[in-house]
Amino acid sequence: MIVLLALVGLLTIVVMILRGAVDVATPATWTVPGAALRALGLLAGGLALGMYAWGLVHVAGAWLDAADGGTSSSPPPPCRDHLDKARALQVAGYDVDVIPPGFSCELTDGTSVEIPVVPAYVTPAVMALGAIAVVSLVASGRTQSRTAGM
Repeated sequence: MIVLLALVGLLTIVVMILRGAVDVATPATWTVPGAALRALGLLAGGLALGMYAWGLVHVAGAWLDAADGGTSSSPPPPCRDHLDKARALQVAGYDVDVIPPGFSCELTDGTSVEIPVVPAYVTPAVMALGAIAVVSLVASGRTQSRTAGM
C-alpha cells in the first residue's frame, strides 16, 4: 500500500511539474487572464512537493539504516556517524520527523540531537516554493473570477 501511495505521489509531482512548465512555456497562456499565475502555481507546487519528497527520501534512508539491526546497530549508524564517540554512547533511541523532514537521536538524559541527514536547503526550498504556489494559485483564482464577472 505504501509503495502504491509513493508511486501515485511521484506521478502527481511529475504531472504538476510538466503541466506547469508546458503552460508557462506556451505563448497562449500569457494571453488568458490568470492562466500564467495558475501555471506558475502548478510548477512551484510540483517543485515544492518534489523537494519535500527528496527530504523524506533522506529520512527514510537514515531510518532504514538505523532500523537495520545486527551486530553494529547500537548506537544506530546515523547517530554514530554524526555524533562524537562520547555522545554516541549515550544514544537511547532515535526519532523520525515528517514535518519538517528530520532525524534525531534521543540521548539517555532525555534530550535529543538533530542529525543532519536531510540537506539544509530542503526545508527553506519547500517553504519558498510552497508560498509561491499558494500565492500564485490564489491570485489566479481571483483574477479568473474577476474577469468572469465582467
